[in-house]
Amino acid sequence: MCGIAGYVSDQAFAPEVLAAMTRVLAHRGPDAEGFLTSGPAHFGHRRLSVIDLEGGAQPMTSPDGQVAVVFNGEIYNFAALRDELARAGWVFRTAGDTETILAGWQAWGEDVVLHLRGMFAFAVFDARTRTLFAARDHLGVKPFHYALRAGTFVFASELKAVLAHPAVAAAIDPAALRLFLECQFVPAPYSAFDGVRKLLPGQALTYANGRMTLRDYWRPDYCDKLDLADDEAVEAVDRELRASVQGMLVADVPLGAFVSGGVDSGLIAAMMTELRGSAIDTFNVGFEGGVAVSEHAQAARVAQHLGTRHHTLMLAPDHVLDAFDHWLDVFDEPFADQAALPTMLLSGFARRTVTVVLTGEGADEVFGGYSNYRTRVRDEAYTRWLAHRFSPAPRLVRALPAMWRKDRFLRALGEPLPRRYRTIPNVFDRLLHDRLLSPAFLAATAQAPDVGSLAAAAFAQAGDAPYLDRLLNVDTRLWLPDDLLTKVDRATMTHSLEARVPYLDHRFVEFCARLAPSLKIRGRDHKHVLKRVALRYLPPDIVQRGKQGFVMPLSEWLAGRLATEVDDHLGSRGLERRGLFRDGALGALLREHRSGRRNHAGRLWALLILERWFRRYAPSWSMR
Repeated sequence: MCGIAGYVSDQAFAPEVLAAMTRVLAHRGPDAEGFLTSGPAHFGHRRLSVIDLEGGAQPMTSPDGQVAVVFNGEIYNFAALRDELARAGWVFRTAGDTETILAGWQAWGEDVVLHLRGMFAFAVFDARTRTLFAARDHLGVKPFHYALRAGTFVFASELKAVLAHPAVAAAIDPAALRLFLECQFVPAPYSAFDGVRKLLPGQALTYANGRMTLRDYWRPDYCDKLDLADDEAVEAVDRELRASVQGMLVADVPLGAFVSGGVDSGLIAAMMTELRGSAIDTFNVGFEGGVAVSEHAQAARVAQHLGTRHHTLMLAPDHVLDAFDHWLDVFDEPFADQAALPTMLLSGFARRTVTVVLTGEGADEVFGGYSNYRTRVRDEAYTRWLAHRFSPAPRLVRALPAMWRKDRFLRALGEPLPRRYRTIPNVFDRLLHDRLLSPAFLAATAQAPDVGSLAAAAFAQAGDAPYLDRLLNVDTRLWLPDDLLTKVDRATMTHSLEARVPYLDHRFVEFCARLAPSLKIRGRDHKHVLKRVALRYLPPDIVQRGKQGFVMPLSEWLAGRLATEVDDHLGSRGLERRGLFRDGALGALLREHRSGRRNHAGRLWALLILERWFRRYAPSWSMR
């Protein structure tokens, strides 16, 4: 696991530029640093040594020096690829996975990405054709940011490194801010900075002769279903998930697992323990005082059942806020998922013991774990009939006030099928923007996409798959990479901790996409087949527990320790002066919350994050 940075340009820049870009990523790779210049290509690398500790230095070049690679991630099938490429004549000089990308480029060109199984973001420069090729892994576990400005192509693992290049101006993108206000994160391919983009999951990029092209190289197929009875499906899921976990146990450093006390992470820890044949280290964060939701007792029960060496970080909710100041340095752009704070603290705690952790992210998006999926499927049985093309219902709904139309069921009646399901967060509903946002902000973003259009594209990508699977694909393309995986990557890597996600091995996801929807949700039972697998490894009371997760006491924070800060950040010296909102809109929101008429804690938290970000990156910025 590493940090990568670089640029390709015929323009000369000072040597300090590449060093500055690379060194702001030191937290991602504290063990080594490397630089390379090959014609117009300049590559930098920060290394976290996990495999082949003595070898594998990057940037890495081919024996003739014509091809160079910088790589962040892990290739889990690298041993099999090494054997295949060695038989084809490549003589390996290292024992790690980076060289498989280098050799694979020589053997397969851009199709190298089709052979990789793992989490990755990498860039290859081929001096023979003056071509840069870059790719991001299938599910978007690892990040890749880039910008193309006046013939200079710049890339890096994090935004801060891209912005460290003098060709990239840190101009704010209002369209990205509007997306953030909708969903608490900035979805790819957008970023908070104008012209700086993120590769999408399963996407590759080629830059040659001053031109950049993008292509999707992978999508799961939800249409070609397997004909499996329940017992057959349980056996198959068990076998495929074990194979994924097994592949992620390869490391030359200590490994552990995050355990929340639920079925997803508990099952991963159970399989790890069985496959390794010895006790593993497990980690959990618990909260004192009964204010925040805490699962530390359930996590300890899972650990006791598995016989792990369990480590619990107990925090008072106010201790979590102590990490708040570090937030902006970690995420670089507005990001308001509150669970990032305890995840950051847990990552620092775990790093004292291990270098790699396996986590349970992705199970809900693969197996239908959220209650809103069942609700949407149920609703669609009615909206499909009520919203048929001859029905007056859609026209009637569109005539209603915006406050009424944001109701889930009414919105579904008034919109085309692909736009009905957006994704999980909904901070400031787009239907309310006209009365909340300033005319200047609305005008500047009139042609910008909303989350509904991004969701519609993901919905369409699933083709003629069952409705549930199309919903799963929306969250797999939006919510999962841009919120959950961004949170895990930044929170762990800020402490030089590598996180691996077995549920998101792309071969496992491909297999699960072919399972019938009834194996994912059956009646009121979510993740039906996964829970049946889990019953082989975990106590029934753990498997059947309701879903919880990190829930911070936002209302208490906003009324207590953060109250003065909220007033300052939303008032005339803060967001109010930036011209994003109509005059008086923020004050009305705050008064409504404090009077108890409505709970706007999530919205106020997002606004606090936004203004903090402005003060860090663009203190004088305003739409006025």
